[in-house]
Amino acid sequence: MPSPKVAMPDHGAPACSLCLFHAVCGVAEMGSMPAPAGARLHPERLTVRIGDPVFRQGRPALTVYPLRAGSAKQVYESPLGWRQVTGFAMPGDVLGLEPHEAPQYSTAAVALQDSVVCAVPVESLRELMAAPAFRVAALEVMRRNAERERVLLVAVGSMKAPQRLAMLLLDLAGEQARRHGRQDGTLTLAMPRTDIASLLGLTLETVSRLLSRFASVGLIAVRQRRLRIIDPAGLASIYADLEAGAQRPAREGDQGAEFASGMRMCREAAT
Repeated sequence: MPSPKVAMPDHGAPACSLCLFHAVCGVAEMGSMPAPAGARLHPERLTVRIGDPVFRQGRPALTVYPLRAGSAKQVYESPLGWRQVTGFAMPGDVLGLEPHEAPQYSTAAVALQDSVVCAVPVESLRELMAAPAFRVAALEVMRRNAERERVLLVAVGSMKAPQRLAMLLLDLAGEQARRHGRQDGTLTLAMPRTDIASLLGLTLETVSRLLSRFASVGLIAVRQRRLRIIDPAGLASIYADLEAGAQRPAREGDQGAEFASGMRMCREAAT
């Protein structure tokens, strides 16, 4: 579980400006959003070591945890004991925030690397929801999270393996661009490939083969956990329709026949 009594770091962490609670956080000393009387936050900051839970599934949902540094995965465990990764969280995300006030956490949140979270009591969240501006912002965050979950559900339920992986890489790149304005397609995959496989409903071997195939046809470059999307349009064509992607017209420095052959290799890697 999170370790309390951590010295408060400086107030300038980039994740703070992305946090839902930034404008009402007294610690950040930059609050400007109108809030109900007494609702200004002074959250406790906690450290979570890699592999440790931020919270456990089924425990009382008494706190939400803005992620200030590091990363985390959300894991669902079925009554029969099956475990499934359901999402990844980056700095600025709020762990435990759901569109309904469930009495218990519906998933667990586990740190993918040494991380720092803030602890916001649910009671404080309820008070803040009385402020129209904060309520609109909170509902927008929950709407965006729900939309990403729907896209993932469709991908896992209906799409081929290469489409699923292309979807995830484009989603991660899109989130990075939205949060930080970076358009270079460079990602740090804090999650192991086993977690990517669990999220996408694939095997570890399939994920590894597809990453190698994507790299071999010039879609991405991979070095350990650093990944760079070289050809976002090519990934998008795979995500939209793998067969159509194989018929993509030739570009300068890219022979259409070679690309089509590469796409067939991607399909074969998924089998």
